[in-house]
Amino acid sequence: MIPLPRIDPPLINASGILSYPEVFTAFESAGACLGGYVTKSVGPREKPGNENPVVVYPPEGAVLNSLALPTQSAEDWERDLEEIKLKNAKLIVSVYGGDAGEFAGVTRRMSRFGDAIEVNLGCPNKEPGEQTIMESIGQNPALSAEVIERVRDETDKPVIAKLSPNSDYLAVAESCMNAGADALGCGNTLGPGLAVDIRSRAAILAGTTGGISGPALKPINLRMTYEAYARFRCPIVAYGGIETWEDAVEYILAGAGVLGIGTAFMRKSTHEAAALTRDIWEGIQEYLDGEPMSALIGAAHRAAEGGDSHA
Repeated sequence: MIPLPRIDPPLINASGILSYPEVFTAFESAGACLGGYVTKSVGPREKPGNENPVVVYPPEGAVLNSLALPTQSAEDWERDLEEIKLKNAKLIVSVYGGDAGEFAGVTRRMSRFGDAIEVNLGCPNKEPGEQTIMESIGQNPALSAEVIERVRDETDKPVIAKLSPNSDYLAVAESCMNAGADALGCGNTLGPGLAVDIRSRAAILAGTTGGISGPALKPINLRMTYEAYARFRCPIVAYGGIETWEDAVEYILAGAGVLGIGTAFMRKSTHEAAALTRDIWEGIQEYLDGEPMSALIGAAHRAAEGGDSHA
């Protein structure tokens, strides 16, 4: 197993949110407390995604998006990543494809740029007429394992299998770990869900349905993190509804060692988003009160087993 790079502080952006190199450099200039940056998912070809509207903010604490993996070409990504100069943060390249061969081909091209490769197995969004990655690969343990095995053959960097909560994710995780994954991403967006405009009497999103993120996702992915750590005791990158330091600490106690922030950045300026990362990291440090974070990872399991988990 290849260890994840040291991500210090252990906060990153979620792929799809502020996920281009020029944003990474702007964040660093604004003093963001992010120890790593994750690219938009890079695919085998340029993809426009759905037309607007692609994001809706219902009042129930959820955000729906139907972006459908828009991305520039792999050639453009190569040019952009050649030029990026991060000061201290690590770069995680997210990859996707329509089959194992496409995942492998993208990984082959992107591996030299990243400190780790995140394999997007669970996006629930699609353009009309498509099948989602979640449907075609991420809900199938055997196909997910085939993807990870092919990706593993193309890179000497650590491989993160990013799971879908809309699956038997422990079965998928086991197949991915056996195929060569070094860490688990817990996890992608939920759903898809639906929002309807009562005035037009039509679905709001251009893609009709969209992945669910934000606070409504947190209990789902927190459980995924907890169960994955209990089963595999492997490194976990956690995503889903992290908006405060308390949210982050819950994920740490459940078993996460790296924490991804996504929806909380939306509708914020660069400086506001950077300030949020500082608030979250400062809160985590105050909670740790001098203890190393490693001592708290998975502490909720020790409490359940009758051990001492008090920080």
